[in-house]
Amino acid sequence: MMGRSLRDFPIGTIGHIAPALAALSSLSLFVVSGAGLAMPMIPAMDTIVRSGISATEEIGFFPARQAPRTDLRERLLPYRILFDGHVERWKAFLLAGIYDEALAAFFQRNIYRRVEQVAPANYRIFNFVPPPAVMFDFNTDDLLARYCEPPHIVLNPHGAIERRIIEHPEFERFLRSAAEFAIALPNNSRIWLPGPEPKTITRRPEYKFAIERMRAGGQYFLLIGYSFGRQRDGSIDDAESLEFLSELLKRFHRRIVLIDPMPEHVAGLFENRLHQRIYACKLYWNHLAEAACLAVAETGRTLSLAFLAARIARLYEERTR
Repeated sequence: MMGRSLRDFPIGTIGHIAPALAALSSLSLFVVSGAGLAMPMIPAMDTIVRSGISATEEIGFFPARQAPRTDLRERLLPYRILFDGHVERWKAFLLAGIYDEALAAFFQRNIYRRVEQVAPANYRIFNFVPPPAVMFDFNTDDLLARYCEPPHIVLNPHGAIERRIIEHPEFERFLRSAAEFAIALPNNSRIWLPGPEPKTITRRPEYKFAIERMRAGGQYFLLIGYSFGRQRDGSIDDAESLEFLSELLKRFHRRIVLIDPMPEHVAGLFENRLHQRIYACKLYWNHLAEAACLAVAETGRTLSLAFLAARIARLYEERTR
Protein backbone atom coordinates (compact mmCIF):
# COMPACT_ATOMS: atom_id res chain seq x y z
CA MET A 1 0.00 0.00 0.00
CA MET A 2 1.40 3.35 -1.01
CA GLY A 3 1.95 6.00 1.64
CA ARG A 4 0.06 9.27 1.68
CA SER A 5 1.51 11.88 -0.70
CA LEU A 6 3.01 14.85 1.05
CA ARG A 7 2.83 17.04 -2.02
CA ASP A 8 0.37 19.91 -1.75
CA PHE A 9 -1.10 20.88 -5.14
CA PRO A 10 -3.35 23.90 -4.44
CA ILE A 11 -6.67 24.53 -6.13
CA GLY A 12 -7.31 27.73 -8.10
CA THR A 13 -4.92 30.53 -9.01
CA ILE A 14 -4.92 32.12 -5.58
CA GLY A 15 -4.18 28.72 -4.04
CA HIS A 16 -1.03 28.41 -6.13
CA ILE A 17 0.04 32.03 -5.72
CA ALA A 18 -0.45 32.40 -1.96
CA PRO A 19 2.34 30.00 -0.87
CA ALA A 20 4.70 31.51 -3.45
CA LEU A 21 4.07 35.04 -2.19
CA ALA A 22 4.35 33.94 1.43
CA ALA A 23 7.83 32.65 0.65
CA LEU A 24 8.78 35.80 -1.27
CA SER A 25 7.62 37.94 1.66
CA SER A 26 9.61 36.04 4.27
CA LEU A 27 12.83 36.98 6.04
CA SER A 28 16.10 35.12 5.32
CA LEU A 29 14.65 33.46 2.22
CA PHE A 30 16.79 30.82 0.50
CA VAL A 31 16.13 30.64 -3.25
CA VAL A 32 17.28 27.94 -5.66
CA SER A 33 16.79 28.90 -9.30
CA GLY A 34 17.05 27.19 -12.66
CA ALA A 35 16.22 27.86 -16.29
CA GLY A 36 12.56 28.64 -15.56
CA LEU A 37 13.57 31.83 -13.78
CA ALA A 38 15.22 33.26 -16.92
CA MET A 39 12.54 32.34 -19.46
CA PRO A 40 11.69 33.71 -21.94
CA MET A 41 14.81 35.93 -22.04
CA ILE A 42 16.94 32.79 -22.21
CA PRO A 43 15.12 30.24 -24.41
CA ALA A 44 14.71 26.51 -23.90
CA MET A 45 17.72 24.26 -24.51
CA ASP A 46 16.51 22.98 -27.89
CA THR A 47 16.41 26.57 -29.16
CA ILE A 48 19.91 27.22 -27.81
CA VAL A 49 21.15 24.06 -29.57
CA ARG A 50 19.66 25.16 -32.90
CA SER A 51 21.25 28.61 -32.49
CA GLY A 52 24.61 26.92 -31.92
CA ILE A 53 24.22 24.84 -35.08
CA SER A 54 23.36 27.95 -37.11
CA ALA A 55 26.35 29.84 -35.69
CA THR A 56 28.67 26.97 -36.56
CA GLU A 57 27.37 26.97 -40.13
CA GLU A 58 28.13 30.69 -40.35
CA ILE A 59 31.72 30.15 -39.20
CA GLY A 60 32.03 27.61 -42.01
CA PHE A 61 34.80 25.50 -40.48
CA PHE A 62 34.09 21.79 -40.06
CA PRO A 63 36.87 19.52 -38.72
CA ALA A 64 37.14 16.36 -40.80
CA ARG A 65 36.93 13.88 -37.94
CA GLN A 66 34.66 11.47 -36.16
CA ALA A 67 34.13 13.13 -32.80
CA PRO A 68 33.60 11.01 -29.67
CA ARG A 69 30.15 11.30 -28.07
CA THR A 70 30.90 13.21 -24.86
CA ASP A 71 28.33 14.29 -22.28
CA LEU A 72 28.67 17.86 -23.56
CA ARG A 73 27.91 16.79 -27.13
CA GLU A 74 24.89 14.80 -25.98
CA ARG A 75 23.52 18.02 -24.46
CA LEU A 76 24.62 20.65 -27.01
CA LEU A 77 24.61 18.65 -30.26
CA PRO A 78 22.13 15.78 -29.87
CA TYR A 79 21.57 13.69 -32.98
CA ARG A 80 17.79 14.03 -32.61
CA ILE A 81 18.18 17.73 -33.47
CA LEU A 82 21.23 17.60 -35.75
CA PHE A 83 19.58 15.02 -38.04
CA ASP A 84 15.95 16.18 -37.77
CA GLY A 85 15.89 17.52 -41.34
CA HIS A 86 16.44 21.22 -40.63
CA VAL A 87 20.05 20.89 -41.81
CA GLU A 88 21.02 19.16 -45.05
CA ARG A 89 22.17 15.65 -44.20
CA TRP A 90 25.64 16.00 -45.72
CA LYS A 91 26.19 19.18 -43.72
CA ALA A 92 24.88 17.55 -40.53
CA PHE A 93 27.62 14.91 -40.85
CA LEU A 94 30.22 17.68 -41.13
CA LEU A 95 28.76 19.52 -38.14
CA ALA A 96 28.95 16.33 -36.07
CA GLY A 97 32.73 16.71 -36.01
CA ILE A 98 32.98 20.18 -34.47
CA TYR A 99 35.10 20.51 -31.35
CA ASP A 100 33.63 20.48 -27.84
CA GLU A 101 35.38 23.81 -27.24
CA ALA A 102 33.38 25.33 -30.09
CA LEU A 103 30.11 23.91 -28.75
CA ALA A 104 30.92 25.40 -25.35
CA ALA A 105 31.80 28.80 -26.84
CA PHE A 106 28.59 29.03 -28.88
CA PHE A 107 26.53 27.93 -25.89
CA GLN A 108 28.00 30.71 -23.75
CA ARG A 109 27.36 33.30 -26.42
CA ASN A 110 23.80 32.13 -26.93
CA ILE A 111 22.87 32.49 -23.26
CA TYR A 112 24.47 35.94 -23.01
CA ARG A 113 22.10 38.90 -22.64
CA ARG A 114 23.01 42.53 -22.12
CA VAL A 115 22.14 43.98 -18.73
CA GLU A 116 19.31 46.48 -19.17
CA GLN A 117 18.94 49.70 -17.20
CA VAL A 118 15.53 48.54 -15.98
CA ALA A 119 15.56 44.93 -14.87
CA PRO A 120 13.03 42.57 -16.49
CA ALA A 121 10.18 41.63 -14.16
CA ASN A 122 11.68 38.14 -13.65
CA TYR A 123 14.41 39.86 -11.62
CA ARG A 124 12.72 43.12 -10.59
CA ILE A 125 10.30 41.17 -8.39
CA PHE A 126 13.18 40.54 -5.98
CA ASN A 127 13.17 44.27 -5.19
CA PHE A 128 10.14 43.44 -3.04
CA VAL A 129 11.75 40.51 -1.20
CA PRO A 130 13.14 41.38 2.26
CA PRO A 131 16.94 41.54 1.97
CA PRO A 132 19.21 39.82 2.10
CA ALA A 133 17.82 36.69 0.49
CA VAL A 134 20.34 34.06 -0.58
CA MET A 135 19.96 32.98 -4.21
CA PHE A 136 21.59 29.72 -5.23
CA ASP A 137 21.41 30.22 -8.99
CA PHE A 138 22.21 27.27 -11.26
CA ASN A 139 21.87 29.42 -14.36
CA THR A 140 25.21 30.39 -15.87
CA ASP A 141 23.97 33.53 -17.67
CA ASP A 142 25.06 35.86 -14.82
CA LEU A 143 21.79 37.82 -14.97
CA LEU A 144 20.48 37.22 -11.45
CA ALA A 145 23.73 38.46 -9.90
CA ARG A 146 23.78 41.52 -12.14
CA TYR A 147 20.22 42.51 -11.33
CA CYS A 148 19.83 41.43 -7.71
CA GLU A 149 23.18 41.75 -5.93
CA PRO A 150 23.12 43.84 -3.83
CA PRO A 151 20.93 43.85 -1.77
CA HIS A 152 20.63 40.08 -2.07
CA ILE A 153 23.41 37.47 -2.06
CA VAL A 154 23.73 35.53 -5.31
CA LEU A 155 25.76 32.32 -5.47
CA ASN A 156 26.53 30.61 -8.79
CA PRO A 157 27.50 27.02 -7.95
CA HIS A 158 27.93 26.21 -11.65
CA GLY A 159 29.90 29.36 -12.37
CA ALA A 160 28.88 31.89 -15.02
CA ILE A 161 29.81 33.28 -18.41
CA GLU A 162 32.65 35.80 -18.70
CA ARG A 163 30.94 38.98 -19.84
CA ARG A 164 34.21 40.81 -20.44
CA ILE A 165 35.12 38.18 -23.05
CA ILE A 166 31.76 38.02 -24.79
CA GLU A 167 31.46 41.83 -24.88
CA HIS A 168 34.98 42.22 -26.27
CA PRO A 169 34.94 43.85 -29.75
CA GLU A 170 37.12 41.00 -31.05
CA PHE A 171 34.93 38.25 -29.63
CA GLU A 172 34.29 36.73 -33.06
CA ARG A 173 37.98 35.85 -33.16
CA PHE A 174 37.56 33.89 -29.94
CA LEU A 175 34.72 31.96 -31.57
CA ARG A 176 36.75 31.22 -34.68
CA SER A 177 39.69 30.04 -32.56
CA ALA A 178 37.36 27.69 -30.70
CA ALA A 179 35.94 26.34 -33.97
CA GLU A 180 39.24 25.97 -35.83
CA PHE A 181 41.77 25.17 -33.10
CA ALA A 182 39.69 23.83 -30.17
CA ILE A 183 40.73 26.75 -27.94
CA ALA A 184 38.34 27.14 -24.99
CA LEU A 185 36.98 30.51 -23.93
CA PRO A 186 38.72 31.91 -20.83
CA ASN A 187 36.59 31.60 -17.70
CA ASN A 188 37.61 32.40 -14.12
CA SER A 189 34.45 31.08 -12.45
CA ARG A 190 34.96 27.45 -13.48
CA ILE A 191 31.72 27.43 -15.46
CA TRP A 192 30.09 24.00 -15.45
CA LEU A 193 28.64 23.31 -18.88
CA PRO A 194 25.62 21.04 -19.50
CA GLY A 195 26.26 17.47 -18.45
CA PRO A 196 26.31 15.28 -15.31
CA GLU A 197 27.88 16.95 -12.29
CA PRO A 198 31.13 15.49 -10.93
CA LYS A 199 31.02 14.15 -7.38
CA THR A 200 33.46 16.89 -6.35
CA ILE A 201 31.25 19.82 -7.35
CA THR A 202 29.81 20.28 -3.85
CA ARG A 203 33.30 21.07 -2.60
CA ARG A 204 33.06 24.45 -4.30
CA PRO A 205 32.93 27.45 -1.93
CA GLU A 206 29.38 28.34 -2.98
CA TYR A 207 28.10 25.13 -1.39
CA LYS A 208 29.99 25.80 1.82
CA PHE A 209 28.55 29.31 1.99
CA ALA A 210 25.06 27.90 1.43
CA ILE A 211 25.47 25.73 4.53
CA GLU A 212 26.36 28.78 6.62
CA ARG A 213 23.40 30.78 5.36
CA MET A 214 20.94 27.95 5.98
CA ARG A 215 22.37 27.48 9.47
CA ALA A 216 21.60 31.16 10.19
CA GLY A 217 17.86 30.40 10.09
CA GLY A 218 14.84 31.21 7.95
CA GLN A 219 11.36 29.90 7.30
CA TYR A 220 11.20 29.21 3.54
CA PHE A 221 13.13 27.37 0.85
CA LEU A 222 11.90 28.52 -2.58
CA LEU A 223 12.80 26.60 -5.73
CA ILE A 224 12.06 28.38 -9.03
CA GLY A 225 12.04 26.63 -12.41
CA TYR A 226 14.78 24.11 -11.68
CA SER A 227 14.54 20.46 -12.76
CA PHE A 228 18.05 19.44 -11.62
CA GLY A 229 18.99 18.95 -15.26
CA ARG A 230 16.32 16.36 -15.99
CA GLN A 231 16.86 14.50 -19.27
CA ARG A 232 14.41 12.83 -21.63
CA ASP A 233 15.17 9.40 -20.18
CA GLY A 234 14.25 10.60 -16.68
CA SER A 235 17.81 10.86 -15.39
CA ILE A 236 19.09 14.09 -13.84
CA ASP A 237 22.43 15.76 -14.47
CA ASP A 238 22.58 17.63 -11.16
CA ALA A 239 22.30 14.62 -8.87
CA GLU A 240 25.09 15.82 -6.58
CA SER A 241 23.36 19.15 -6.00
CA LEU A 242 20.05 17.40 -5.36
CA GLU A 243 21.62 15.25 -2.65
CA PHE A 244 23.41 18.26 -1.18
CA LEU A 245 20.24 20.35 -0.93
CA SER A 246 18.23 17.41 0.41
CA GLU A 247 20.76 16.84 3.19
CA LEU A 248 20.79 20.56 3.90
CA LEU A 249 17.01 20.58 4.34
CA LYS A 250 17.19 17.57 6.65
CA ARG A 251 19.59 19.50 8.89
CA PHE A 252 17.88 22.89 8.65
CA HIS A 253 14.14 22.41 8.31
CA ARG A 254 12.22 24.93 6.18
CA ARG A 255 8.92 25.08 4.35
CA ILE A 256 9.57 24.04 0.75
CA VAL A 257 7.78 25.90 -2.05
CA LEU A 258 8.25 24.98 -5.72
CA ILE A 259 7.29 27.31 -8.58
CA ASP A 260 7.13 25.68 -11.98
CA PRO A 261 4.48 25.03 -14.67
CA MET A 262 5.08 21.29 -14.06
CA PRO A 263 6.40 20.87 -10.50
CA GLU A 264 5.39 17.24 -10.00
CA HIS A 265 8.74 15.62 -10.79
CA VAL A 266 10.85 17.83 -8.52
CA ALA A 267 8.19 17.72 -5.79
CA GLY A 268 8.47 13.94 -5.90
CA LEU A 269 12.27 14.06 -5.62
CA PHE A 270 12.09 16.07 -2.40
CA GLU A 271 9.12 14.16 -1.01
CA ASN A 272 10.96 10.86 -1.39
CA ARG A 273 14.00 12.20 0.45
CA LEU A 274 12.51 14.45 3.11
CA HIS A 275 9.05 13.03 3.87
CA GLN A 276 7.64 16.48 4.53
CA ARG A 277 4.95 18.61 2.98
CA ILE A 278 5.93 20.19 -0.36
CA TYR A 279 4.01 23.19 -1.70
CA ALA A 280 3.98 22.61 -5.46
CA CYS A 281 2.77 25.80 -7.17
CA LYS A 282 1.93 25.37 -10.87
CA LEU A 283 2.95 28.82 -12.07
CA TYR A 284 4.93 30.46 -14.85
CA TRP A 285 7.57 32.55 -13.12
CA ASN A 286 7.67 35.33 -15.73
CA HIS A 287 3.90 35.87 -15.57
CA LEU A 288 3.89 35.77 -11.77
CA ALA A 289 6.73 38.30 -11.65
CA GLU A 290 5.02 40.61 -14.12
CA ALA A 291 1.77 40.45 -12.16
CA ALA A 292 3.55 41.14 -8.88
CA CYS A 293 5.48 44.12 -10.25
CA LEU A 294 2.33 45.62 -11.75
CA ALA A 295 0.37 45.13 -8.53
CA VAL A 296 3.07 46.93 -6.53
CA ALA A 297 3.16 49.75 -9.10
CA GLU A 298 -0.61 50.17 -8.79
CA THR A 299 -0.38 50.72 -5.04
CA GLY A 300 2.26 53.43 -5.41
CA ARG A 301 4.17 52.08 -2.42
CA THR A 302 6.06 48.93 -1.52
CA LEU A 303 3.94 46.43 0.37
CA SER A 304 4.59 42.85 1.30
CA LEU A 305 3.71 40.77 -1.75
CA ALA A 306 1.62 38.48 0.45
CA PHE A 307 -0.80 41.37 1.14
CA LEU A 308 -1.35 41.79 -2.61
CA ALA A 309 -2.13 38.11 -3.31
CA ALA A 310 -5.68 38.63 -4.56
CA ARG A 311 -4.70 41.39 -7.00
CA ILE A 312 -1.63 39.50 -8.20
CA ALA A 313 -3.78 36.40 -8.81
CA ARG A 314 -6.18 38.41 -11.00
CA LEU A 315 -3.34 39.97 -12.98
CA TYR A 316 -1.73 36.55 -13.40
CA GLU A 317 -4.97 35.10 -14.75
CA GLU A 318 -5.19 37.92 -17.30
CA ARG A 319 -1.76 36.96 -18.62
CA THR A 320 -2.32 33.23 -18.79
CA ARG A 321 -5.93 32.74 -19.77
